[in-house]
Amino acid sequence: MSICIYFIALCLLAAPRRRRRQEKWWVEIVTDLPRCTYYFGPFDSDKEASTNTPGYIEDLDSEGAQRLSIRIQQCQPSKLTLCDSEQLDGVAA
Repeated sequence: MSICIYFIALCLLAAPRRRRRQEKWWVEIVTDLPRCTYYFGPFDSDKEASTNTPGYIEDLDSEGAQRLSIRIQQCQPSKLTLCDSEQLDGVAA
């Protein structure tokens, strides 16, 4: 009986980690002008996302965007581009 309880507890603790590993990697770039958040991806690894990031930065720079921050994270964006008031809808992380 105690082995069964231990096994169930272990499964419950491991479940969120399994779901987290299944999420893809995304590059999040937040710009100041225009005030937007852009998501690029999905990628299978953070290394793959990082390798592709310079191209996205170059594209945004060529469009005149002023960059604030870049973050590589596991998430599932509800939208790929969020600007101004749309920022409230966010991301399911």
